[in-house]
Amino acid sequence: MSEESNRMSELWPLAPSQATDWLLELCGDGITGFMPPAMPDAVWVLNALYEHEEGPADVSYHEYHQARLADGSVQRHEVPGIDLDAVGIATGGGLGRAHHPGPGWRQLRWAEQARRIGDPVVPECVLERMPG
Repeated sequence: MSEESNRMSELWPLAPSQATDWLLELCGDGITGFMPPAMPDAVWVLNALYEHEEGPADVSYHEYHQARLADGSVQRHEVPGIDLDAVGIATGGGLGRAHHPGPGWRQLRWAEQARRIGDPVVPECVLERMPG
């Protein structure tokens, strides 16, 4: 055995195959790794969602943003070598921390959106839900 193999064995000693049986029982097949199930106290943070104050319309924020780019009233979002407006979808949240998209738009709560499309705010079997 080479000296390098000995050093690797010291840093990462082999464990018996039974050492991960608990993961197999908890997560199922672990051929390429184990993805533990969501914990009851986990949180899924969603970005802010905005709609025009006149209510649902045939124009998405992305289409509105593209029109504003075309008339020159807003500047393009670019990072070195990438025009984000050309390759992405404008959601009204901006880059980084979400912010209000401007006059004429209101924040749409995810609970309200879920009611509109007939989905639950929180999937069944989840212990609690945050107020929407």
